[in-house]
Formats: sequence, C-alpha cells, structure tokens
Amino acid sequence: QREFSLSEKMRFQFRAEFFNALNHTNLGTPNRFVNTPQFGTITEAATPGREVQLGARLSF
Repeated sequence: QREFSLSEKMRFQFRAEFFNALNHTNLGTPNRFVNTPQFGTITEAATPGREVQLGARLSF
C-alpha cells in the first residue's frame, strides 16, 4: 500500500495484493469412491494459480 499527497486536500492511494505469489499447487482431496479406477488419486487443484489484485483510491 502506498499513499501520495497530490495537494493539501487530495490524496491518492495505491494497493497491490498477491495471492499464491509463488504459484504453489495446493492439491485437492483424493477420490474417495472405491468402485472407480481413480480411487485415492488427486485429480484437481484445490486453489487457483497466482492471482494479483490492484486497487486505487482518490480522496478529496
């Protein structure tokens, strides 16, 4: 988060948020159905990949 004074009554704020910045794979739960060939295997990730959220605010 960074804030800049543009004038005496005006401010600009910038914010950046990073989620899963190192892009680690968080595995989902294993398949729990015994009758399927995929039993016990993990077929998907629990969380999405890297995300970046940017925001700005102008206060006056």
